[in-house]
Amino acid sequence: MNKVWNFLLICGIIFAFITGSLDKVGEVILTSATDAFNIFLKMALLIVFWNGIFNIAIKASLIKNVTKLLKKPLTFLFPEIDPKTLCMDYIASCMVANILGLGLAATPLGLKAFELLQKENSNPNIPTRSMITLVLLNISTLTLFPTTIISIRKLSGGNTDFPLILMMILVTLIGFIFTIFLDRLIYVIKKKKHKC
Repeated sequence: MNKVWNFLLICGIIFAFITGSLDKVGEVILTSATDAFNIFLKMALLIVFWNGIFNIAIKASLIKNVTKLLKKPLTFLFPEIDPKTLCMDYIASCMVANILGLGLAATPLGLKAFELLQKENSNPNIPTRSMITLVLLNISTLTLFPTTIISIRKLSGGNTDFPLILMMILVTLIGFIFTIFLDRLIYVIKKKKHKC
């Protein structure tokens, strides 16, 4: 990837030199750096805000109640994990954060669950079925409240009307169902292979 970026940078400078607009390169570098900093600052404030909301939900026992509801379906997806363990709590919390559209809050929860799964892994170089399922779910979890995307669009001056929100929910739902289907299909195929 570094080679690609270096190539594009060199090509841009050569093109600017040939077209006689080398003075604009410095201007673009300065404005790009300022724009990048502004976006980073807005995103950092957004992360802090939604993580704060998530922490309030945790202290108000909202997350605990929702994770209790998710534990039964999660035992179907993670049959190897005891539903009473801390690992299952982290997985459920990760899913709740994703459902609420707080992907940035879900990532540390998913990493913690992955770390606990790795401790129980007999072969640390090969991920277990539960680890693969966790990664797949973290990537494609159904999002009912796409709060982060709505906030980013708002910061960028874009409109987020109801049909667009509905489309985002529908897309995550389709991705979520497809992921679960593929995960279970691969699990059944591998199980049959081990029996033979």
